[in-house]
Formats: sequence, C-alpha cells, structure tokens
Amino acid sequence: MANRYKNAQFDLTTTDATDIYTVPSESRAIVQNIHMANIGAGNVVVHAHIYDSSATKQFTFAKHTIAANESQSMADGTVILEENDVLRVQAASANDIEGTVSILEFDRT
Repeated sequence: MANRYKNAQFDLTTTDATDIYTVPSESRAIVQNIHMANIGAGNVVVHAHIYDSSATKQFTFAKHTIAANESQSMADGTVILEENDVLRVQAASANDIEGTVSILEFDRT
C-alpha cells in the first residue's frame, strides 16, 4: 500500500461549492487539515462539505465565520474520505477566501 502526502490549494472565486479534492478510485484519504484565510475586508461565512459518492449526497461538516484578515482551520478533527468522495468548500462571498488542504492518500490494493 503506497502512502502519498498531498496538498491542495484553493482560491474561492465564486459562491458556489467548489471541488477541492477528489479521492481516486482504489484509494482512501485522510484530510488532516483544511486551513482558510480571509483576504477580504469583511467577515465571511464558509462551509466545508463532503460529497459522498456511495450515498450520492453532499453533507456539510463544518461552518465558520472568518473575520477579515484572519485565518481558521475548518476541520475540527480528521476527515476520512473513501473512493471517489469529493471535498468541497464554499464561501458566502467570492474572491475573499484562499486556503490549503493537507491530505494523506493511500491505495487500497
């Protein structure tokens, strides 16, 4: 089983839920941290979602308000993703939130 440490950077240019990371088929992933920074002038509400491919449904697992010029970790603990699951983030305003996700990806075969 191969382990790969990855990161995924993002810049939320829309208020739509944005796909940040998709787990490859035949793999699983542990999201160790989702860190967001508000580079805008006002407070921004942000959400973190998982699209569960086996349930074909999106679930929200975190919601925070990030003050202007502040940063915050979105995940209050480790997040486990299965094959083809998608990590998504969403902000109430566009062009204010940037961030990074730390991921440990491993093969199931």
